[in-house]
Amino acid sequence: MGTRSIKVKVIKETSSTVTVKFISLNRKMPVPRKDFEQRVEEGLYEVVNPTVAEDKD
Repeated sequence: MGTRSIKVKVIKETSSTVTVKFISLNRKMPVPRKDFEQRVEEGLYEVVNPTVAEDKD
């Protein structure tokens, strides 16, 4: 049985974290960049808006 991906919208990106909004849950959550990229590669997250301006920290 295949798993379904979670649709997320990227709200904010920094050098170390990516803040995502879960579309179905209407919740925001900061995720470490390494974990976020891994989850996108594995197909766990489906990014709705792939281009967001990065913030400088």
